[in-house]
Amino acid sequence: MSQNDRKNIIIVGAGPLTSHSLSLWLASQNWEIVLISRSQDKLDGYAKEIQSIHPNTRVLTRIADASQPSSLTPALDWAAAQLGGKVDVLCYNAANVSPCDLMFLTPEELESSFKTAAVGTLVAGQWFSKHANTDRTSQNEFPLFLVPGGVLDKTPYPSYASLSAAKSASQNLARQFSMVLPEKYQILVGVPTIVEPIVPLEGGGWATKSIPEVIVDKIFRPFFEEREKIKHGELAVEKWTLERVW
Repeated sequence: MSQNDRKNIIIVGAGPLTSHSLSLWLASQNWEIVLISRSQDKLDGYAKEIQSIHPNTRVLTRIADASQPSSLTPALDWAAAQLGGKVDVLCYNAANVSPCDLMFLTPEELESSFKTAAVGTLVAGQWFSKHANTDRTSQNEFPLFLVPGGVLDKTPYPSYASLSAAKSASQNLARQFSMVLPEKYQILVGVPTIVEPIVPLEGGGWATKSIPEVIVDKIFRPFFEEREKIKHGELAVEKWTLERVW
C-alpha cells in the first residue's frame, strides 16, 4: 500500500479499553493513527504496544484537554498537519467516566463533564467539517465522524449522574451532526452504542459481555466495512447505518 493509499484516523479520548482495541485493529490494516488524551505517559504506553505488535504502523500522540477548545483545537490542527492536512476518520471518545452520585453532584462537576463529552463533541464535529478528507468523494470514498456512546440517555445511572447527562448530550449532538454533515459536507456519521458498561474484573476478564475487542468487532468494524462497500459500489450511501448497538 502506497503512502497515498494509507488511511488515517484521529482518536480523541484515547484510553486502555475500546479505543485501544480499535487502534490495534486499524494498525493491523495499516492505518496511520493519532492518539489524543491528557496523559503523555499513557499515550506513550499505548503507542509502544501498538508498534510492538504492528511495527510498520505510524502512531503519533498528542496531549490535550478535550474539555477546553483552546487545547483540543490546536491538537487536532497538529494531528491533521502530521497526516498531510486531510483526515479520513475522526473518533471522538472523550468523557469523564468517574462515578458521581446525583445527590452529591456539584454544578462544577456537571459542567466539567459537559465540557469534556458534549462541548468536545461539538468542537470536534465542527472542526472535522473543515479538515475531513473529501478529495475522493467523487469515487464514493467518504470521511467518517465516529462518536461512541451508550444508552445512558434512555437509562441513566444516578450513581454516574454527570456521565449520564453529559453523554446524553454528546449523543444528541452526534445525531444532529448526522442530519447536517452527510448532505452539506459529504461526511458520514457513525454512533457505536454500547449497552453494558465495560467493567474489567480484578485479576483479569470482564464483568459483562462488553469486552473491548468484541465491541470493536461488533459495532466499530462494521462502520469501516460499510464505508468500503460504499466506495466499491456495493452499498448506496443512502443505506448507511447511523447507529450500531451491542
